[in-house]
Amino acid sequence: MTETLGTFIVTGATGGLGRAIAQQFVQSYHPYTGIFTARNIHCPNVEPLLDILRPSGKQHSIRALELGSLFSVREFAADINAQIASGVLKPIRALVLNAGYQSQLGQKFTKEGYEVTFQVNYLANFLLVLLLLESIDKDSGRIVFISSWTHDPANPYNRGLKLKETMWRPLPDLARPGQADGKGLASQAGMRRYAESKLWLMMFMYELQRRTDAKQALRNISVLSVDPGGVFTTDIMRDNLWIFRVPLRKMFQVLTPCVQHLSPNGYLRTVNKSARDVMNACFAEDESILGKSPKALYINGSAVKQSSIESRDQQKQHLLWEGSLKLVGLDLSEIALV
Repeated sequence: MTETLGTFIVTGATGGLGRAIAQQFVQSYHPYTGIFTARNIHCPNVEPLLDILRPSGKQHSIRALELGSLFSVREFAADINAQIASGVLKPIRALVLNAGYQSQLGQKFTKEGYEVTFQVNYLANFLLVLLLLESIDKDSGRIVFISSWTHDPANPYNRGLKLKETMWRPLPDLARPGQADGKGLASQAGMRRYAESKLWLMMFMYELQRRTDAKQALRNISVLSVDPGGVFTTDIMRDNLWIFRVPLRKMFQVLTPCVQHLSPNGYLRTVNKSARDVMNACFAEDESILGKSPKALYINGSAVKQSSIESRDQQKQHLLWEGSLKLVGLDLSEIALV
């Protein structure tokens, strides 16, 4: 194996999009060590990922990371930081926050007592990114969040979700909802929680970019969000009823290539197209779209777009940042922003 120039990390790599990103990685010329995470490295979904990685000849490993456990996040980050500090791994050239969760079967809570969608899609990523910040490549590192059009109530694709124009609520209400879903409303409430979690992630992108830009040692790091569109081959809806998952997935697998041909960044996209868009955000293969040093961009597929009005509210971004630090119990001395 040839020497690598950096480390490439993808969370949630056993699902459809994560696995497609791994496929794009092994087919690319990028000389990086790939680290791909799974909630359980012994689950059957890991084997197809290994089938992609093993023949490539690229340095790689699959590591356990359960975003439903903040302890697991801290353990993973500590291990990566230690390996980079010792020279076993090179600094992180790109960190892709792909792992996600969506449920239409009612509220669930993590061991820490937080609502699962809120923790897995937002809070655990907040903690992971800040803990790994010291190991990001200071010259050209990229942090790439997987976003969603659901973060924007004004997007016409969201009409059926009945999203409020303003989704902001006090952080304790988001982390530990005091009210159960109404009878027969679990599906709609689950989609709203998913949309909210993607909004918080977008706000975090802006706040993090502003703070890294203000620190001399970190100002070359790019923080980006990529919306992969409707990719119906992932296991993000693993907790939903099979009647929604299986028939819809098969139907959309047939429809998607046709729809994508007519509208490349439209509602439906193939998983391979979305994976290529993520790789472009990571490694700037098309600078005509992103520019040489992209900062705090919302990239809808392969096109830069403006995120929702609420996501750009700096006061709310700051409140989210301060509240999230308290929820994860993060001491500022633990992160590279100090």
